[in-house]
Parts: sequence; structure tokens; C-alpha cells
Amino acid sequence: MGLWIFLLILIYFFVKETFEEETATRVSLVIIPIYSALMMIFTIGQNFTPQTLLITLGLIIVGITVGLFQTKKVQVTVTDELNKYQLPKVKIKRGWYYLIGWIAIFVISILVEMAYGAEINHEELSEKLAIEILRDMSSIVMFTNESSWFIWVLNFSSSWTYDTYLFFKYPKLRQYVVLRKKN
Repeated sequence: MGLWIFLLILIYFFVKETFEEETATRVSLVIIPIYSALMMIFTIGQNFTPQTLLITLGLIIVGITVGLFQTKKVQVTVTDELNKYQLPKVKIKRGWYYLIGWIAIFVISILVEMAYGAEINHEELSEKLAIEILRDMSSIVMFTNESSWFIWVLNFSSSWTYDTYLFFKYPKLRQYVVLRKKN
């Protein structure tokens, strides 16, 4: 019962956060995709088979597709508030497409796990959902939680696509997060 209450609270805050503006950060838009790429390479190396390679390529295509889908209707705004580099803060509001894409990635990861023979009951599914929500909400959980290779593949390909698209579409975001310089 306690897990369900905790999960409902997490879902509430995760969905709420998805529809609020949050300040863009280097950690979420640069460091996490790089970390995901490294973890993807490391975990695939530990589980490498020709089948893993084929599934990885398929999952990368799926992740890229979901990442592009998640960029629809994203709102990026430049505020009057300055950061420590004296640049105007850039805020991102993700919205419905991001949430739907996130759910798709979660469902796909569960399906891949089941295809590899895992039997997942309701309690395990709830735990996995709680962990994935926490990974999205907290970089500490992202960096300290172990994940399967296919989760790293999906996370890397979707987040890298999402971030790269936003950097190209919104040069101010790229300046703020990556370059940290004014025009």
C-alpha cells in the first residue's frame, strides 16, 4: 500500500513538473545525455551479441523517433532573470508530447525486458515506474541507479535527439547551456 501511495505522489509531481517551466541546465541537457552514451557503450559491451547489436540499432531508431516527437509543442522562453554568467535564464516547458514520449519509452523498455524473458508482476512494475520517474526528476538517481543496457540505449537516443533538436531550434538555449556566452 505504501508503494502505491508513494507512486501516486511521484506521478502527481512528475506530471505537474512536465507542464511547468523549469530552468534549463547543463546537467539535464548536456551531461546526462553524455553519461547515458557512456553507460550505453559500457553496458552493451558487457552484454554484446549480434542480437544485442540488432536490437540496439532498432532501439536507437525508436529513441530518435520518440525524441523528435517529444519536441513538439515544447516552449522555450528567455527570461529577464540573469544567471551567474550574466546571461538571461532560459526556461523549458515540456508538455503533453514529452509526457506521451516518456510513457512510450517506459512501455518499450518493459516490453524489451519481457522479450528477454523477465516476468514482471504489478509490484515490480510499480517499482520500475517509481525508479524511472525518480531518474527523470533527479540527476542523483540518474547517476546512482543501475539500469539495463536497453534502457541506456533508449535514454541516450531519445534525450540526445530531444536536446540536439532544441539546441538547433533555439540558439539562445544553446548559448545559455552549452556556450555560456552572450551573442
